[in-house]
Amino acid sequence: MNRTNWKIAEQSKQKMVKALLLVMKQYDYKEITVTQITQEAQLSRKTFYRLFSDKDDILKLFCEKLFHQCFSQIKEQKIQHYWDVVQVYFDFWEERKDLLSLMQKNNLLTRIFEHSYRYSTEVFEFVRSKEVAASFALPLPYMLAYSVGGMHSMLLKWVEKGMDIPSSELISKLKSGFMSNNI
Repeated sequence: MNRTNWKIAEQSKQKMVKALLLVMKQYDYKEITVTQITQEAQLSRKTFYRLFSDKDDILKLFCEKLFHQCFSQIKEQKIQHYWDVVQVYFDFWEERKDLLSLMQKNNLLTRIFEHSYRYSTEVFEFVRSKEVAASFALPLPYMLAYSVGGMHSMLLKWVEKGMDIPSSELISKLKSGFMSNNI
């Protein structure tokens, strides 16, 4: 594919993502059709099927884009500690409160967990190092499942409560609680 065709394909993918999110505001994700997405994007079904297999592929692309944005923030801040990663993660989602509500309404918050877990080793290797990751090769998948699972459960609870407290306060209280001798 030449550069011009690649650019057009990428623009079409972004139009499809935007269209899916707009349609999700009106309809339940399970009920949304490819036709609804393509009409909203003002693109043909043929274009859709050139780029995607189904609407889940659009959601996967969108979640990957979100993960890369979050990971970019971790990289930009040169984070080296677990609690800083947690803070960036929650700050990231706090800035996307409406998106989280939309995903909750459509029962899609598990997709965030799936992508967070899928890329957790990459984040760990960046924050700590590939050498440290290699030294924990056997327990690392379990450690990351525990960590990402806990973060996701916190995210779910926070969204369920309407994200009623700022992310900085949430993480500060959580960190104090875990470091307290009273627990």
